[in-house]
Amino acid sequence: MTYNTKQKSLILDLIRAKQSDFSAKEIYAELIARGEQIGQTTVYRVIEALVEDGKLKQSLGADGATRYQYLEDCSHSGHCYLKCRECGRIEHIDCKDISELEQHIVKNHQFEMDKDIVINGKCEACI
Repeated sequence: MTYNTKQKSLILDLIRAKQSDFSAKEIYAELIARGEQIGQTTVYRVIEALVEDGKLKQSLGADGATRYQYLEDCSHSGHCYLKCRECGRIEHIDCKDISELEQHIVKNHQFEMDKDIVINGKCEACI
């Protein structure tokens, strides 16, 4: 997705501000609530393109609905995302132990890990 439009910018800005996972339907509803004139199909197309570009990670929620999370632009190794399964909050962390795990897996298992590792669990607020 190399083109930039006002609508794409609105959607991306809203997505970047999310602190937890979200659905395309939620993004659309928030844009409409703000008074933006945007089609639901446009929202779905932009989100689909962001998934293809590696900017969003797609997963299934507890209810079986498709959920997304924004992946920060980061080229460092040794980082991952912690996702709370209770509140949906997502936190980006850099940790040398993750980097060491990544090196171990490459060296000992001949397997290259994705840069968007997500560890699911419960955040401090939900424990």
